[in-house]
Amino acid sequence: MTSANGTNIQSESIVKAQKAVTSLIKFIHASDIHLGSHQYRNEDRANDFISAFEEILTTAVIHQVDFILLGGDVFTSLEMLPGKLTRVVNLLNKFKNETDNRIKIVAIEGNHDIRKFSRGQRFKQRDQSWLKLLASLGLIILLDADVELAPDEIFKEYDFKTGKGGKIRIKDVIIYGTRYLGQNPEEYLSKLRDGIVRDDNLFHILLQHFGIEGQMAQVPGVNYQRIQILKDRVNYLALGHYHLQFILDDWIFNPGSSESACSSDFSFIRGIFLITVTNNENYTKCVKKIRLMNRTYRWETIYLKRELRSNENLYNYVIRKLKNIFDPIKNSDSGLRSIQIPVLFLVLKGMKPHHKCKINTKELTDLLIENLPVVDARIYQKFSNFLKTIDIFM
Repeated sequence: MTSANGTNIQSESIVKAQKAVTSLIKFIHASDIHLGSHQYRNEDRANDFISAFEEILTTAVIHQVDFILLGGDVFTSLEMLPGKLTRVVNLLNKFKNETDNRIKIVAIEGNHDIRKFSRGQRFKQRDQSWLKLLASLGLIILLDADVELAPDEIFKEYDFKTGKGGKIRIKDVIIYGTRYLGQNPEEYLSKLRDGIVRDDNLFHILLQHFGIEGQMAQVPGVNYQRIQILKDRVNYLALGHYHLQFILDDWIFNPGSSESACSSDFSFIRGIFLITVTNNENYTKCVKKIRLMNRTYRWETIYLKRELRSNENLYNYVIRKLKNIFDPIKNSDSGLRSIQIPVLFLVLKGMKPHHKCKINTKELTDLLIENLPVVDARIYQKFSNFLKTIDIFM
């Protein structure tokens, strides 16, 4: 009897040990989705941002993650067309129903989420954002710790009835989060650290919206040495804000924007992270970088070798030159999907047109869209008064 009981106890211990080693936590980390962006006043581009969000939700279902982290700037501003907002709400309702609400979406507010562009002001004091609306509908969990309280009171448990709180536990993970803390979040770092309990043997995630100094040229951010104060309390510092993807020392993670919110973003490495955490006491992280099916882009440069004296001649010249480049591509793959139709960045160089020839960029853009397989065009004029510019010479 004793021997049998001893054997059972030993077997249970082995099972528990194996379970501890093989227990997995899986989540997606995304940020800077900028829903509601109407880039270039182009309807196709406006839909691209919602499509990227839909792809994130689909990826979460395919990989059967435990939760999704959204590191702020989920919306581009408070100014969003009703039709676009309705589409986002419908996507989230569908996601919630298809997953039986098993995959939680945990978010924080970024600087864009509380901004109204037409008046150039933020509505932080008015307590407004589309994320708060989604939380009130039970579609997301919006974390917002009160950093003005004492450290031991900052991170209150999330209350699903009130939709308020600064932390939530999902399996063996505790997620802490605050809204955008302004341009100088360093002053809160010590307080955030003191508010995080570290002796619970759980995996700690801190969700924040700020950048790290030096990761993007000439863009302000938090000094990396100042961030080190959090390292003994946080296993995974989940950031948003910078649209460029980076990982630092296997504990600071910034996925970048999910779609190009400005022209420079097109060249950035961006996307989402799929994180698998193995609970082997040290919490080993496996990070998979996933690129989304974003809108493509291409740069083209047209040189004017003589002085064109009318808009008609200039437009015809530019379109003829570009057709020679685009037509072979268009003919070789007539089945281009919508997302593969690029945004064109066109640089005009060479001989400066006659002073009577004043380029109307809107007019030329419309002609480019009409005559070429492009969804939109950005035009940059870099003319010279000399025929042989340095560019031509080189």
